Amino acid sequence: MFVSINKKIIYSILSLFLFTSVIFVATFYIVYGNKIQEEQLYSIQRNQQYIDLLYQNINMIKNLRTIVGDNPGLKIDEAIKDKIFASEQSQIKELSNRKEQMAKANQSFDERYQAIQTSLQIFGISSILLFITIILVGYLISRWVLTPINRISAVSEKVAAGNLKIRIQNPKQAFFKDELNNLSDTFNLMLDNLENGIREVKDKESFLQALIDSIPDGIRVIDKDYNIIIANKAYYNQIGGPQNKPLKCYKAAQNIDHPCNEQTYHCPLRAILQQKAQNVRVIQQFYKHPDRHLSINAAPLTHYGKKGYIVESIRDLSDDINFSHQQKLSSLGFLSTSIAHEMKNQLGALRMIIERLNDKYYQNKPDTAEDKKLLNLVHSELVNCIDIPERLLKLTRNSSSAAGDIDCASSIRDIISLLDFEAKSKGIIISFRAPETTSLIRGSEADFKMVGINLILNALKAIENTGQIDITLKETAQNVVIDFADNGIGIPEQNLNRIFDPFFSNGSDSSNKGNGLGLSISRSIVEKAGGTISVKSTVGQGSVFTLSFPKIKNLAK
Repeated sequence: MFVSINKKIIYSILSLFLFTSVIFVATFYIVYGNKIQEEQLYSIQRNQQYIDLLYQNINMIKNLRTIVGDNPGLKIDEAIKDKIFASEQSQIKELSNRKEQMAKANQSFDERYQAIQTSLQIFGISSILLFITIILVGYLISRWVLTPINRISAVSEKVAAGNLKIRIQNPKQAFFKDELNNLSDTFNLMLDNLENGIREVKDKESFLQALIDSIPDGIRVIDKDYNIIIANKAYYNQIGGPQNKPLKCYKAAQNIDHPCNEQTYHCPLRAILQQKAQNVRVIQQFYKHPDRHLSINAAPLTHYGKKGYIVESIRDLSDDINFSHQQKLSSLGFLSTSIAHEMKNQLGALRMIIERLNDKYYQNKPDTAEDKKLLNLVHSELVNCIDIPERLLKLTRNSSSAAGDIDCASSIRDIISLLDFEAKSKGIIISFRAPETTSLIRGSEADFKMVGINLILNALKAIENTGQIDITLKETAQNVVIDFADNGIGIPEQNLNRIFDPFFSNGSDSSNKGNGLGLSISRSIVEKAGGTISVKSTVGQGSVFTLSFPKIKNLAK
């Protein structure tokens, strides 16, 4: 229960005054008054006894005088008789004196009682004056002390509630200022400095937040209890939007209510804080976007000398994959253009020469002539060579973002024709089986061919000596399914769930080890077209990559 200081002071003084007054009145009236009453009673009793004795003596003398008068023959010594009768007057006089003394004593006692009453009256008047003084002192204390303290207290409560704009309003004083006025001014100055300091801190926080929000990579700071202290917009986009605080890193990233399993996820926080690692890099997928691979770079962070924090930079590798894909397409386009310019002119000139020789020297010869057969064979091969740059240009003719109907069989044959020479040079045979109907899917033909090239090149790298690559195109009720099978070295089981991760390579040596983006790009392209890609592999026997795309229509040849 709240009781103001003003009430405490007034109530305490009044209580003490009343208590003292009661004790004083009781002591003064009861003790001193009783003593006066006892003295008066004792004096009255003693005087009354003496007066009674005088009355008895006077009465005895009167009776004796009567007896003597009634009995003349009674003989009494005259001296004694005179002495007895003579004492009557003195006793009557003594009785009169005693009565006067008794009256004066009673008057004295009355005056003393009157003095007590007068003292009580004076005490009552003094009490009234003292009460008025207490009220006045209470008013002055309230005005000079309690009211300023109440203003400071009221402002302090609002400041504690978060209102830093409020100030203590002091009344204008022309001449006098006391300690409480100085305290109020100092309190207002403190609030000004506090508000300015908080404003500066908020400005710095806003600047820091704007700074990290401008970073395209996700940024987050985590403490030792897995709490996310600060993060930027890119990170919230990666986890699918902001969530209610307090936010745990495992809840935001994987939507679980406990720290990540060490066997499933490599936790940078544990690696840095427990294993004392200085820089940790991992590849993860967040549950909101399982198709996106995120490269997480983590490092320890010391804050005001306190350890137990880590900072993580999270980069979405999808952009890097698309950039690498565009680079490959650009390089392929540049290569195709170079080949077209370098080969078509020269091969076209050779073709014209062969056609001129055929028209001039072999026109009248039968087609069965051996030399004419050889010349026609050379002409046919030249035509095929001229067609190769056309196929290369066809790969980059369509933008990767342009979607259309793709004839899967025709595109795969174009891919095989490009890589067939490299395969044969290594002793590898590429076979292709397709249904008689035309299998059409929706997507970018250049991207589709890029996927096929990646899978065939990976198969060529996986086959150490001679071998076989079997490509099978088939249709189901809803999908077009393409299998790329090889009899290469295979993929270890522990790597099957990682081969589609960016920058992961299964190559056993530097000659076969690529940059680890081919399969990641391929999966991105396939999923963009609404399809799926999967793999089955046995070490030492080979691998089968399966592509499945939604079928849009089926036309007879």
